[in-house]
Amino acid sequence: MSKKAVKKAPSKKRRSRRTPILIGVGFVAVVALVALLTTGSNSEDAGIKQTRPVSIAGTALPTYQSGTADPAVGMTAPEITGATFDGTPLSITNDGIPKAIILLAHWCPHCQTEVEELTPWIAANPIPAGTAIVSISTSVNVAQPNYPPSKWLADWPLPTVADDANSSSSRAFGLSGFPFVVFVGADGKVTGRIEGGVAPETLYQVLESIAGK
Repeated sequence: MSKKAVKKAPSKKRRSRRTPILIGVGFVAVVALVALLTTGSNSEDAGIKQTRPVSIAGTALPTYQSGTADPAVGMTAPEITGATFDGTPLSITNDGIPKAIILLAHWCPHCQTEVEELTPWIAANPIPAGTAIVSISTSVNVAQPNYPPSKWLADWPLPTVADDANSSSSRAFGLSGFPFVVFVGADGKVTGRIEGGVAPETLYQVLESIAGK
């Protein structure tokens, strides 16, 4: 009996030493996996960032209110200097070109519908000559659905400014809901704003109208 007791003692010691080692290895593996997933979701390894610094020139537009005359009409549109998701410089300025500025949020289902409808429309129908359509990805939130926006807009045909983490561009244009479209004439003044989805054909018609066509 005493010999059996002596033989069992070492095996108990070995098990007690392995347990903390195995726990430690498991913990390190979990931390490494979380780090990998986090990095991958932000796409930082590829130089892609979901928000970028922006600078804003001009006066911010008043917050849009549906059902009333828009006080922003006739005001000079603010100008945005920033970059795309990959850091390519991109600005939205009063350059003499009538334009539509579309502000989008990756988590907004109406924005997703807008992108789904407008993408094939632009492929089949060139943007009216002498006009432009640009977009701004704003209100980015890693905890919300459809993140990251850079992946969502990978096939989006419009040049897109990545707004900063404070959504400064959306505030500058007086955004009140998504999607949000700001129309700007050749003189750099706001001709109208729309909250909510805009049918592609309507978007083109408004652009042709402010371009005098």
